[in-house]
Amino acid sequence: MKKWVRSGLVWGGILYFITMVLFPLFDHERFTLTKILLGIPLWIVVGLIIGYLIVRKKKKT
Repeated sequence: MKKWVRSGLVWGGILYFITMVLFPLFDHERFTLTKILLGIPLWIVVGLIIGYLIVRKKKKT
């Protein structure tokens, strides 16, 4: 697995946990299966974009 993919998935996992678990706990919201399942592909894509952009920025400098 490429390094940027691995780091992107880690970023996506961290952001998923923060936005889908921690924020609803602080706001006393209910967890819905739909919201949790729809968040997984969203944060995978966002994490991969972040991982790619970080590697791309490192190559420019």
